Amino acid sequence: MDYEKFLTDAQICAKGVKEKTDAQSKAVKNVQKCLAEGNLNALPKLFSILRDASNAREEALIHLEAVTSGFDGQEYMANGDFAAQMLECCRQLEVDVQGNFPVYEMFPCRVIINPETQDVAVDRKKMPCLRPSKLVSDIKKELEKLTKASFNASAFAKELAAAYDLAIIRASRKKSCAADSPIYLLDLYEYLTPMRRHKKEYTKHNFAYDLARLFAVEDMSLDDGRQMRFDTVRDAKKAIRILDSHGMEQFITTIRFYINQ
Repeated sequence: MDYEKFLTDAQICAKGVKEKTDAQSKAVKNVQKCLAEGNLNALPKLFSILRDASNAREEALIHLEAVTSGFDGQEYMANGDFAAQMLECCRQLEVDVQGNFPVYEMFPCRVIINPETQDVAVDRKKMPCLRPSKLVSDIKKELEKLTKASFNASAFAKELAAAYDLAIIRASRKKSCAADSPIYLLDLYEYLTPMRRHKKEYTKHNFAYDLARLFAVEDMSLDDGRQMRFDTVRDAKKAIRILDSHGMEQFITTIRFYINQ
């Protein structure tokens, strides 16, 4: 199944419905004009034209309904055709995508395909979209907006450092812990979002995207003189996947804030 092929056929039928509807509307306007002007002699012919236009519109509508009912959206999503065409659209539009049916990541967006409800969840927003090209195009626009959005790297680094310091203090209660020990970034996310509603407003994907932008900043130093260092590793359970400034994937796990001796 291919939505674009279906769309071509459906649009031809929809065009027919529009043309017949326009003809019907024109006939109605002429009837109204004749009534307003008192030209009752012209009405019988107009009634005949209106009746023919109505019949033609109904036939066109029946044809359109037949074409659309022949496209099984649930099957289209369930059998993998939708996902395959979505991935091809990502390749054509150069949108980074990872994952397997039904869950994908178009960094930093989480995309979930739901055949049962015939919609796609992009993060927390559900989109009733059976057209892969439209879905990917919309996501690409949102990603471009995110890229252009202002980002205060210093402010985010300061907030991250505050969570880091708190994590160090709590870790030191259990065992000796150096002030510049590496701390898992996923653990810091928990400190940054202590309540459930905070996690809804600032998801892990939002966090990953901010980390990616901070990762791209060179020679970042805090007001107290500390610098930061990310550790990268592949296939670690607590790794966070990001895209660097070159569009290459990186897997970051921990961060350290330290004084450069």
